[in-house]
Amino acid sequence: MDYKPTYTKEEVDELLNWFDTHKYERELDLGHGLRISDVSATLTPMRNIALAKHDNRTFSGQIQLLFRIREELIKQGKVTEGE
Repeated sequence: MDYKPTYTKEEVDELLNWFDTHKYERELDLGHGLRISDVSATLTPMRNIALAKHDNRTFSGQIQLLFRIREELIKQGKVTEGE
């Protein structure tokens, strides 16, 4: 998803539901020196931000990062269906 200054509750709910219904590898390299060593631990605080602040421009970067994490997990083949 392209960067947006704010996100709807529906967009955030769909995104977080995707993480809840898929298994993904623990580590993820996002490139440009950005590496996540524990995706699940990273998602926990970001999930709270996305739910509470989806319509606040200040937090749009963090929410966009969640979309990027999902895209990279798919692109790198580090995700499977199911819980």
